[in-house]
Amino acid sequence: MSNHGLRTTGTHTGNFGKAKVQGRPGDLDLTQEILNKDNLQIPNRDEAFTKLVIAYNTTTDSKLKASLWEILKRRKATLQPIKVKPNERPSSPYWEDIRRVR
Repeated sequence: MSNHGLRTTGTHTGNFGKAKVQGRPGDLDLTQEILNKDNLQIPNRDEAFTKLVIAYNTTTDSKLKASLWEILKRRKATLQPIKVKPNERPSSPYWEDIRRVR
């Protein structure tokens, strides 16, 4: 029986074959000040992408730069207007001769 590396029998712990990992509650610093939504400021889309461009230009981490480039590339593609080419057939002497003979 082939299971392709995925455990599909036995007790499922939610981690699919890996030993169950417990979170350590003391690691996260979630104070009331952090969880308060009154201080929450979400930038609009243009500001957010401006900050991503600044981050791309200032970072020296190659992995971060590559992932920021992917985000910015998709954004640039959505901002450019779609160019619709006219539906014209290029003239070809070969096909003109075929059309003339038929």
